[in-house]
Amino acid sequence: MSLAPPLHEVLREVVRFAAAVVECDSCFVYVLEKDELVLRASKNPHPEIIDRLKLKLGEGITGWVAEHREPAAVPQNAMKDPRFKFFNDLPEDRFEAFLSVPLMSRGRLVGVINLQNRRAHNYSKREISMISTVGTLAGAEIEMARLQDEERRRIGREVHDSLGQELIAAKLYLRRIPPNSFADTHWSSYVKEAAEAVDRALQQVRSLSYLLHPPFAEDMGLLTALRYYVEGVSQRTGIQISMNLPKEMTPLPFELEATIFRVVQESLTNVYRHSDSKKAELEVELDGQKVHVKIRDYGNGHTSGRLDLEEPGVGVSGMQERVRGLGGEFRIYDAVPGTAVEVQLPIAEAVPKAKAGPK
Repeated sequence: MSLAPPLHEVLREVVRFAAAVVECDSCFVYVLEKDELVLRASKNPHPEIIDRLKLKLGEGITGWVAEHREPAAVPQNAMKDPRFKFFNDLPEDRFEAFLSVPLMSRGRLVGVINLQNRRAHNYSKREISMISTVGTLAGAEIEMARLQDEERRRIGREVHDSLGQELIAAKLYLRRIPPNSFADTHWSSYVKEAAEAVDRALQQVRSLSYLLHPPFAEDMGLLTALRYYVEGVSQRTGIQISMNLPKEMTPLPFELEATIFRVVQESLTNVYRHSDSKKAELEVELDGQKVHVKIRDYGNGHTSGRLDLEEPGVGVSGMQERVRGLGGEFRIYDAVPGTAVEVQLPIAEAVPKAKAGPK
């Protein structure tokens, strides 16, 4: 986890390790964002609630642990605990035992990790101590990954708002200089070239800002978000991107949609930064219980793929981990000319919703 890959990869490692330390039927990780606990990962994949289920501080056992910054172990009859709260939209069976531990970083709350058992389970001091240690060690990595996500968005905004405005001002001042202001004509040509250089820099700033801070929103829907994003990339970079998308698509689980969007985002960022391609293609197809995504450019070959694969957790490797974490397949290859990225992801079948689940 010290490689600090994207937040969801860090959280999946936390879940995997915690479930190996203490045998359990379910493991949830909530991350504190502003004043809410947001479900970001689980042992039993529930893509339809990941990133959507939210709790307030003090709400349920999870909220109690977050508020008091101390573990809570309920060996049996968890639903009878006075801190317990039902959440009817949680697709889990009723649990008998419950262990909830805060995730801390430098004395600050980062989130909460929950382990649940369908049968009574007397959590030993060693198990509680181990999960508390995991919470302390993982807290710093979770905080780092979350801050990196926020930093990426902040840089995108600042590049656009600050540097972009400075370049616009420089462009206006240069344009105000009359062509015949200098006795030597070559000075006028220098001013013209400087203005053109500022124009190019401004275009790059707008492109990088858009790539760093894409306009993906849950309520947009995947197809709308992809069309909006790709059209924006094309306008800002000059790359002609053809799209072959379904006319309509039923909503997919949020994490699946987010992964598809991030794969497209990262692939087009690589096309812009490394391939020198003026054309690209995006295809999204639904085939039974799978969704197929392909991004192809017509640039200088495999530069972007090999470049990013050298650093685990970023670029192509980050996409690869995210796709495989959802049980999908990822490959990148020379398309002659250019490079192609192909992803195939299973569409998770709807999980029957139980009447209630403990939190």
